[in-house]
Amino acid sequence: MQLTESEKQQIDRILNKTKQINGIDPEYKIFGSKTWKYKWPKQASEKKLVAFEKEHDITLPREYRLFLGCVANGGPGFAYGLYPIQKTEMLGDIHKDCTCFPSMTYEDFEALDARQQAIYEADANSEEDLFYNGLLTIGTEGCTYDTCLVVTGKYRGRLVSTDGNEEGPFRFIHDENFLDWYERWLDDFIAGLEMGNFGVSVPGSQPELRTQFLNQEDNLIKANILSSLGRFPQIDPETTALWEYSCKTEPATEICEVALRQLIRKQAPSIPDILRLLLDSSDLKRNICIRVLRLASANNVNIEPLIPKLLEIMPTLSEDLFSNAVWAVQKTSYNKYEAFLPFLELSDTSKKITSIWALENSPDKNPTTFVNHMLPFFNEADIDLVRQVILSLIEIQDNRVPPMVDSAYQKFSEFETLRKNYYQRTWGKTIVD
Repeated sequence: MQLTESEKQQIDRILNKTKQINGIDPEYKIFGSKTWKYKWPKQASEKKLVAFEKEHDITLPREYRLFLGCVANGGPGFAYGLYPIQKTEMLGDIHKDCTCFPSMTYEDFEALDARQQAIYEADANSEEDLFYNGLLTIGTEGCTYDTCLVVTGKYRGRLVSTDGNEEGPFRFIHDENFLDWYERWLDDFIAGLEMGNFGVSVPGSQPELRTQFLNQEDNLIKANILSSLGRFPQIDPETTALWEYSCKTEPATEICEVALRQLIRKQAPSIPDILRLLLDSSDLKRNICIRVLRLASANNVNIEPLIPKLLEIMPTLSEDLFSNAVWAVQKTSYNKYEAFLPFLELSDTSKKITSIWALENSPDKNPTTFVNHMLPFFNEADIDLVRQVILSLIEIQDNRVPPMVDSAYQKFSEFETLRKNYYQRTWGKTIVD
């Protein structure tokens, strides 16, 4: 394949940069590096590339083909690296146009998913997957996430981050082609940026990204820009100010939450004041605060002053937020039996279960008092609630409990193993029915 002068220059730059990163991470601490260990395989021969294209009746995008033939046939790259051409995957119809597009909304995704479900309803054994049409899977990020190359249609040559669970829109990578993306990966690596978050990060320096943010209208891209700013090892004061401004003024909750998480990760001094501001604001902003309390505590933020207000609003929270709040309280001096006791009166069963667990693990729990509070729950009809009560009473020797466990077993035959475990671990008895 004949290269243009600009292509030759880019290939030369990439080859030079591959040599530079080899000694940066000798202990393989960069995410995924233990898989590829900075070893680039030989280039793919023209014969092999032609044979692959002929076999699958496709033409590989030029920049990707240049990489395979001039740099390496797979090897080191973002996350777990790149597959050699012979191990790439086609999960959809590679000849049809790609069904995904940049800035795909959840409404767009749901429309495509409806078309996919109609296919399954017509033929339960169908292997057609609309989400992957026109996509060649060239590497994996781990779990269900992969990196795919668009082979057909309007966005041919672009890269897409996909999710095999197909629970939301696939995300287009911002670079225009494979070589630009790969060279940026090398540049970010050499510059010491956080590589675990490379994924769908937005290219650019901190000043460039801040300018992009101010000129951008798409909230998803704005959130990605704020997240991308967090990859730099040294943060400009202007970047911190942008995160703070976004937390305080952005109406879009996704933007506010991304900015808040970046401030916490970088341990900005303003975090306590911003958390307090959000906790006292509207429900949506308040919920963001509660969701990040675990991260804040892990990053040495003092969340103690927030707990009185948190305890006050906990009965009104959703199940997930209630669990987050319980965890936050447990990390402070408010982790007391009496703090969680009122929540046993809540009508929501899941919150009662979480409250029982919190009471069980309270450092000042009195076993007799705890049993007093648990016994009435044996009369409940909810099996999960009664199960949690029995689990919480294991290893507390109180003669009032065994008859209640036996009675629960009569009501719920599913408790056979649980009952045996209770007697064995609490009383050292083996029950034979």
